Amino acid sequence: DSPRGPLVLVGAISVQMAAAVLIGTSTSSYGVLFVLAATVWSFIAGMQWAVSTNAGLIAAASGALLVTAPPVAPTLSSVGTAALLALGGGLVQAVLIGLWPRRRWRLQRDALTRAYRALGVDARRLASDPTVGLDPAPLLWLRDTFTMSDSQAKRRPLAYRAWYGLPQRISVTLTALAGRSSDDPAVADVLRAAAAVLDVVASRSRTAKRDATLGVMQVEAATDRVAVANVALAHRLSHQLREAVALRFGELTPDVDHVTRLGRRGGLSAMPIAAAAIRSHLAWGSPILRHAFRLSAGVGAGVAVERFADVPYGYWIPLTVLMVLRPETAHTYTRCVGRVAGNAAGIIVASLVTLIWHPTGLAAAVLAVVALGIAYAVSGFGYVATSAALAAAVVFVIDVSNAADAGTMADRLIATLIGGALAVLVHVLLPDDSLVRLRQRAGELLKTEIDYAATVIKAFVHGLDHPAEALAAAWERAFRARAAFE
Repeated sequence: DSPRGPLVLVGAISVQMAAAVLIGTSTSSYGVLFVLAATVWSFIAGMQWAVSTNAGLIAAASGALLVTAPPVAPTLSSVGTAALLALGGGLVQAVLIGLWPRRRWRLQRDALTRAYRALGVDARRLASDPTVGLDPAPLLWLRDTFTMSDSQAKRRPLAYRAWYGLPQRISVTLTALAGRSSDDPAVADVLRAAAAVLDVVASRSRTAKRDATLGVMQVEAATDRVAVANVALAHRLSHQLREAVALRFGELTPDVDHVTRLGRRGGLSAMPIAAAAIRSHLAWGSPILRHAFRLSAGVGAGVAVERFADVPYGYWIPLTVLMVLRPETAHTYTRCVGRVAGNAAGIIVASLVTLIWHPTGLAAAVLAVVALGIAYAVSGFGYVATSAALAAAVVFVIDVSNAADAGTMADRLIATLIGGALAVLVHVLLPDDSLVRLRQRAGELLKTEIDYAATVIKAFVHGLDHPAEALAAAWERAFRARAAFE
């Protein structure tokens, strides 16, 4: 779910899934080797949370393809066919995107273009006459476009606010600088140079990124000539313009702490940045590193139990570990247990359907697609409902057979409960660093308190359709964060 072109991302994910299938089918008939392969893959998948949340979830999903490989003796044709099918299955989405591209971000791009173009015009006007005001209409439209016109806005991380928050911050800095231009003529030069950068950011020419970078350098050169009292504001403007250039031309997903320049041309340009993000978490206090160790230990133990203890439907053990473990610090065990309960509920519902209907082949595929559609529909209601729908989809994809009976459902539930117990156990044995946990819970508390204050202001100043419900929900989130912090 990115404003940049998704084709390269989908292609890279397809290659990763094919690699998981290749490794799984090549080692599945060799017990110890299969356990080692699943353990190493799970560690690498856990470290991918350092890149982003979506990267970590996708890596875990690829691990699910590995741990569900059947213990069949590998041949060159069987391994190659399975890997190619996985690759082709992933590339189907790329083909569909190419034939039927998503238009969701077109409106947002148009709003950004209009906002930056308006800011460029306003900067020139302020350079000539500091008393004129900024036109607020493009900025308000930009904010409404990102927060109201997109049905997925609530599901996105808070970092996506950078897309519409940055132009607002630039407008504040421009106004503050213009107020000091009467005492410092060099400020007008900074405003004109900034206007040129904003015009280039709003343009769509082939040389826009290069021209914008050169324009930022001209802004920084102009800041050297302003008075000492205005240096801080001028530097703030140049930094904000650099962020705008990076977000507009080179950023895949805005980050909270820094602007990561993931290139939009080719997946290879993103590899060094992803590797650097992973290296930054190779410290014992990192929650990502500890999650990787927990995930690899839980999945490795689950695969070992499946292969050497001969548990029926044993691959539900490592599969459950992959589905419920997250690098979370607050409400960790509650969410783990909730996801396990969701898995169990999904297995029960899907097993009852298989007991009554015995769907196979196309019928099972249709039921799996329906379950995935339900998972998408209920994803806004919480992780328990999503886990239930995904577990039901897995049952229809893998577990369906004409031999299903009541004992089959019990075996699946037992394997799921074992996997859930393993997930909780590895978290108990290797918890997050106490200071890291305290810092993250403090950050969560701060964010929820700010959101609550913003909701109160919005309810009483701007107006909401259902203010009581919005205030109650914001207060409940803040109360939970405060309880976790305490």
